[in-house]
Order: sequence, then structure tokens, then C-alpha cells
Amino acid sequence: MTSKTQLTIRTEQDEKAVILCLAGRVDGTNASVLDEAVRDKIDAGQPALLFDFDELEYISSAGLRVLLLAARRMQADKGKTLFCGLSEQIAEVFRVSGFDHILPVFGTRSEALATV
Repeated sequence: MTSKTQLTIRTEQDEKAVILCLAGRVDGTNASVLDEAVRDKIDAGQPALLFDFDELEYISSAGLRVLLLAARRMQADKGKTLFCGLSEQIAEVFRVSGFDHILPVFGTRSEALATV
């Protein structure tokens, strides 16, 4: 179990994308950790990033900013940024912020990978 301020990022490699599995919470205290992990993957030239939020409990505006900047940078590099496994709470944050209209969100990992 993760603590209230802990963020765990596990990376998996699929033939189509790098999958970043986030667990715990993304907030102002640890958004820079997520940003660094994402930048490392983008700088490595990954053609697609899939964020799997199956174990993510919370995301703040600081975390949303990291995701938006990553999506913009991937788009500029002709890459794809995808999201899956959103809990109802995270999905609500995406709806309220309008992210569900500007970022590709899928129910499952396999649905997301099918679009790469």
C-alpha cells in the first residue's frame, strides 16, 4: 500500500509503447518526479507513451500540467500519448479539467495499445 504522498512509477516496455504505471498520488510534492520520468522517456525517442492509472489514487493540477506538457511534446515529435485505467475519481478530474476532450483516454490498456 502506498502512503498519502508517495508516487510509484513502474515502467513496462510493449512493442508499441512505453507504459508508465502510476500508483499512489501525484501532487505538488512529487510532480517533478513524474516530470523527470516522462522527460527521460520522451528524450529517449519513444514513439508512444501510455499512462496506466489503474493504481493511481489522486492527481493534482501539478500532475495534470506534467501530463499536458508531455502530450504536447509528444505531439510535436509526432508521437502519441495515451491514458487508461482511470478510476472514477481520476476520470472526474479529467472531465472537470476538460482533459478527457484533449487527451485520448481508454478504459483498458489493450484498448489504448490497439490505437498505436
